[in-house]
Amino acid sequence: MKKRSSTVSIPFPEGTPRDPWVYVLITVLLIPSVVWIALDHAVWPWDQAWYGEVSVDLWFLLGHSLRQWCGLMATGLSMKPPGVVWIGQFFVPIGQFFGSIEAGLLLPLLLTQFGLLLIIFKTGQKMAPGSGLVPVAGTVFAAGGQLFVGLSHQFFPEPMQALSVAWVFFMVVKCAQWPRPRIALHLTGVLIFGALAKATTPLYFLVPGIYAAFEFLRKPKTSSFADEWKYLPSRLLILGCGLAGIAGAVWYAQNLRYVWQHVREASSGAIALQYGFRASVIRKLIVWTDLLHQSFLAPYLLWAFGIAALMALALRLWPGTVRLKLPPEIQVLPGLCLIQIVFLLLVFATNDTIDSRYMFALLPMVAILFMSVCAHLPSRGVAAILIALGSVQWVAVNYASLRADSTIANRSPWLLRFDSDRSRFDELTRVIQITSTIPGRYNIVGIEMPWMNSNSAAFFAAKNRLATGVRCYYTSLGYAQRDLGAALKRIEEFQTPYVITLDGPHQSVPPDFLNLMSLPVLQELKRSSRFQTVAFKSQNGILIFERAADPTHAQHQPVAMPNHPHV
Repeated sequence: MKKRSSTVSIPFPEGTPRDPWVYVLITVLLIPSVVWIALDHAVWPWDQAWYGEVSVDLWFLLGHSLRQWCGLMATGLSMKPPGVVWIGQFFVPIGQFFGSIEAGLLLPLLLTQFGLLLIIFKTGQKMAPGSGLVPVAGTVFAAGGQLFVGLSHQFFPEPMQALSVAWVFFMVVKCAQWPRPRIALHLTGVLIFGALAKATTPLYFLVPGIYAAFEFLRKPKTSSFADEWKYLPSRLLILGCGLAGIAGAVWYAQNLRYVWQHVREASSGAIALQYGFRASVIRKLIVWTDLLHQSFLAPYLLWAFGIAALMALALRLWPGTVRLKLPPEIQVLPGLCLIQIVFLLLVFATNDTIDSRYMFALLPMVAILFMSVCAHLPSRGVAAILIALGSVQWVAVNYASLRADSTIANRSPWLLRFDSDRSRFDELTRVIQITSTIPGRYNIVGIEMPWMNSNSAAFFAAKNRLATGVRCYYTSLGYAQRDLGAALKRIEEFQTPYVITLDGPHQSVPPDFLNLMSLPVLQELKRSSRFQTVAFKSQNGILIFERAADPTHAQHQPVAMPNHPHV
């Protein structure tokens, strides 16, 4: 069989696709996620709501005030890189057209996942020239991971981060063919793209990035950037790097100190301990290794992957075995993946926070290792069996996310079932319509539940402005507030017209660390003569308190960034 030659030189297909069925395959693999998004009516919680709010605000300002839009582009999110919202803003009108801003914002995430699977497939083609089974096996394997399916439904930047990592590993297999200017251009592009996804992204491709940089240095200079400019894909990438690089540099110049503070506090310290624990590095490595299994291999692929890997290793070491003659960059690829994975697991193990979402960008590396095993198996039948097992896992994982009565072993916490009950979504919509009366003023949400919190309310307020032009702001009692006096003082300082909370029976007992003052504040509001309850019919326990008389006419100006409960 002749060796196939690839015409791909950037991590997306260019020109006429040589294998159009691949695009059909990837589309089919993502269809269950499209169905999930169409059926889900959940209120987005904290981080996702914050990303959604800034995306909607950016779109609104783009059509009403270019100066304010530029300001929000430079300061929006402040502590988290803005790539996901910079892209997401342009999908807001698509969401409006289909009647769901949330669905519109999730569309670029699905396109990102599509690109991730496509790069994995193209990498597999380079790893096993002439084999169609190996890249298909890797693509199905990646699409069947619980974390892949779960994060296809959530508005997070991790898919962008994973795409940048896949891009770097694809560079490794292409470096031998590319001239120096193209390597430099792609290294620049991946650094910009990755840094705009998450500030920690360079850690995720440190090892393959060093390898690509080394290839750049050792290559003879046979062409110039002027020659590269004549190549259309490179020209587009140069323009993209220029625009994104300038905008990203401005954003980081404005917000670097907040980003650094967030990275420190999210990885270790009092806040991080609320989402993890301290232990020895060995114990943490065991925890993170189990999460790696849960995220990408559970429930069916661990043993299949392990047995296939042992078979491939035995055949490679067996005397007289005919070994694949692969280029050096392909031979080194599994080793780079293993080193990078071990490095990241050690980094995770030294932090206090534990969240499997942070390891999603390991998926391209695990998929490359899986394809490397498939490429060294002696029979196409064995690879076909692995594809069948991967397909079974893909069906099981997607079925578990779509059926409320379905269970799956070692389920990832990010493999969420869709919420078919619209009551919370509709009630929060009505709450925002009632309380968005005075433009620019702050209302306070006195509870921090996943569906009822200041960020979710602010997101709904941003959506409400698209229809009414009125923008109110919503803040909390203070992140993880522990002082009743400080919470009440915050209400008075903002002279908030409304306080929104949940009735006592609908609050958790005992309260978590975010809601220590929620019930005491509720009791104070019920006793206070300064607030009166607003008639509001709710099956979810929503209470709205309205200030009886406004003692001041001072207008509080809104700020570009809403208060965020997670530092």
